[in-house]
Amino acid sequence: MATANNRLFRIYQRIISSIAFYPALITLGLVLLCVVSIWLEMTWLQVYKEDLKLGLVNNAENARLILGTLVGSIVSLMVFSFSMVMVVLNSASSTLSPRVIPSLISSRNHQIILGIYLGTIIDSLLLILTIQEGDDINVPSLGIFVALGLGIVSLCLFIMFIREISQSIQVDYILNNLFKKTLGELKAQQKKFESLDERPSWPDDRDWPVVCSSRAGYFKAFNSEAAKALLEKHDLRMTVQVHNGFFVMPGHPLFRLSKEADDEVIETLLDAFDFYVEEYANQHYFFGFKQITEIGSKALSPGINDPGTAIKAIDMLSVLFVERLKLPGFDIAFEPDQPPRLFFTELELQQMLLAVLGPLRHYGQADTQVVLSLLQCYKNLLYCEPDRETEAVLLNHARAVVEQSAENIHQTPDRVAIGEAVERLNDVIRHHVVLEKPKGVES
Repeated sequence: MATANNRLFRIYQRIISSIAFYPALITLGLVLLCVVSIWLEMTWLQVYKEDLKLGLVNNAENARLILGTLVGSIVSLMVFSFSMVMVVLNSASSTLSPRVIPSLISSRNHQIILGIYLGTIIDSLLLILTIQEGDDINVPSLGIFVALGLGIVSLCLFIMFIREISQSIQVDYILNNLFKKTLGELKAQQKKFESLDERPSWPDDRDWPVVCSSRAGYFKAFNSEAAKALLEKHDLRMTVQVHNGFFVMPGHPLFRLSKEADDEVIETLLDAFDFYVEEYANQHYFFGFKQITEIGSKALSPGINDPGTAIKAIDMLSVLFVERLKLPGFDIAFEPDQPPRLFFTELELQQMLLAVLGPLRHYGQADTQVVLSLLQCYKNLLYCEPDRETEAVLLNHARAVVEQSAENIHQTPDRVAIGEAVERLNDVIRHHVVLEKPKGVES
């Protein structure tokens, strides 16, 4: 049963992230609406058709002409609309990052528009099939009226689509969306820990039995609900040893259990892990961090040369890191009024800074404004009054920024500006010695 649950969980993950999910639901709903309208007209409303004109079409030839025109028009709209989507995806891949493409493809608004287009076309085709030659009595007037309404809605959606697609090609729009989704994930994590009467700590699992992975892939999702029920049934606790996005190989330590368990339980828990390639910011905040930093790094490439986008990415990341510092270094899944049994490893702050701000430091080491933005970011994080260990990590990364910039930036005004930024950062340090300014800069 648990294995079937895990299979359903993986299928669910694939379905909701598919571009066909919402279009299929909307199309099915509109087809059902069409069938219901035909049934109502052929049964209850048949005797009132002579009295209820109201602009309804009662001529078979006119009905066929209207529906045929509607189908041709909506098909043209759909072809044009999603040709524009392909242009946006090509532009995003070449100028931003291929990692943002899954999020653009799975845009909810685009899926809704596609679903209404398809539903309108299928409804119109079904209505054409019900019209018999020379039979003006059984013309589906109500269905045609509904199809015309859907056609008008499709035109309005086309205008909305043009507006949205013109925004989607803008890097600021994509960055803002990623920022909001990532911030929402961090806030949700904070609320989860705040809801607990006492903040839990990572259990001492050094002596717990280790279970290794039997599959390879990027760890992206876990069937927590099925795992929690199984752990409670067998009175087990579990710590996942890899973070979201980690590439797991067969034989790599995957999780630990508080005591020995039988093979069936272990196989079920192994089957609860889901591995796939796509990364969505609303699945885990780390994916949002990665996509923002990749857009910023791509902006610093010689082919694009857009340091303004990189600076904006750094500013957004500084806000997100402030929220990340409020979280512990792990995640939990728990039932109300019960102690947590399931613990997830999160990427340590040191590794996260290296993965997220490291590329921006590397590619922007010769750009004074990027260096100043990075130092400003670390200064803002020090304002959060971190503990001694966290402050040491932040200062190590800030020192790396200063050292790399000293090797690549030699103009006096730039070095003076960096030295002043270092002084401002030093004023916020609480536990450690201050950073040294670039050589050649007077105190």
